[in-house]
Amino acid sequence: MRTIIFSILFVSCFYARVGAEEIIQKELSYNIGLVNASYAEGQSALSGKNQTEAASGSVSSISGQITYKFAPGLERSYYFSGTFPLMPNPTGSYFGGHFGSEFYFGSSSGSKVSYINSGTSIKLKPKNLYFWGLEGGLGYLVYNTETAKKTDLLLDIGANLGMLYVLNDKWRLRGILGFTRGTGVTTTTMEMKAFFGVSYFND
Repeated sequence: MRTIIFSILFVSCFYARVGAEEIIQKELSYNIGLVNASYAEGQSALSGKNQTEAASGSVSSISGQITYKFAPGLERSYYFSGTFPLMPNPTGSYFGGHFGSEFYFGSSSGSKVSYINSGTSIKLKPKNLYFWGLEGGLGYLVYNTETAKKTDLLLDIGANLGMLYVLNDKWRLRGILGFTRGTGVTTTTMEMKAFFGVSYFND
């Protein structure tokens, strides 16, 4: 219940801030990395004649992630992301769809921003960007126990830390580490994510 309440408050604040700011530019990222999801079933998940105790384990897979970021500012930006496995894994797989916000820090904080005033355009373009972020959304876990192949729908809340390196006006390199806790119908999960990829500007 606390996870659900926190998610509702997070969504409300998220949309309130987006509506209050001007959308300046858009950014699309494609990342490749590793996702590890540790899970533990509740007693309600017991099924089959041979399953006498709740299962636990982990699912690891090489995964891809697509992120669409918008309304960047000097201090923060907002994004939607989708995570999916790139190859089959006998232990299972994880899918995720999340929204969140990134907050920049350090001496080079801030995204590239364009200001137009009285016909004059000014562009601020830091070389290195460091950020931390918060996100929420849905996850879908596929896992195998000794008796059956199972799935669960998760409500995810997480945080991340990352860095971007600006190559030129259109391209960046992006690295990110994330931690997410998922609460599902039959399981609870701890998800660790590490991704590296490229970002493309469209401003």
